[in-house]
Amino acid sequence: MTGQYAELHCHSCFSLREGASTPRELIERAMSLGYHALALTDHDNVYGAMEFSRQATEQGLKAISGAEITLTSGHHLTLLVRDSTGWSNLCQLLTHAYLDWNTKDDPRLDPALLPQHSAGLIALSGCRQGEIPALLMADAEE
Repeated sequence: MTGQYAELHCHSCFSLREGASTPRELIERAMSLGYHALALTDHDNVYGAMEFSRQATEQGLKAISGAEITLTSGHHLTLLVRDSTGWSNLCQLLTHAYLDWNTKDDPRLDPALLPQHSAGLIALSGCRQGEIPALLMADAEE
């Protein structure tokens, strides 16, 4: 697999105000670029996940499900699903973000919930609004 690229942070039209392409358009573009896999990580939701997974499988592209979750601090955390346990945990975390923060328009997840719902998930720190990049941009390397 040397030399193969997989985009692990991609928003579709289901990320309101952040993505414009449909899952099918993203898959077609990934295929045209020679990607072997693509992660759909819409912001605070998994609305397009089933459509994305089905269409990617039909096209021979490995679909990786996930979401970019907003934490109570306002920082973002991208979570990728590794298995069915991860899918369940991601859905539980998103549910907490919507119900515990008490607003459907601006869900926020308490990071204290991450340890109990981390099985089957892979966390990425690369988003520019992630806590690690924010600290680095503020010269707080320690």
